[in-house]
Amino acid sequence: MSLVIAGIKGYGEQDNFYEAGVMKELDHDGKKKYAKKLWEEDPKKYYEWKEWCIDLDVLPDFFGTHDNPIDIDESKL
Repeated sequence: MSLVIAGIKGYGEQDNFYEAGVMKELDHDGKKKYAKKLWEEDPKKYYEWKEWCIDLDVLPDFFGTHDNPIDIDESKL
């Protein structure tokens, strides 16, 4: 199990789940805005969280999956 999956990276295990829960409640445009906000606040934590989401197939409609990630340019969201 990688450190990212264990929740040690990103926002921490509890907050990784919290941010994913917030995103699940948003429509696609809302997800884009929220992702950009997280990215602008702390790109390192955001990218670790994004990897955590992909590794656990959380938010596959937005980030894709480990086998089929969706390419997102956060600077253009």
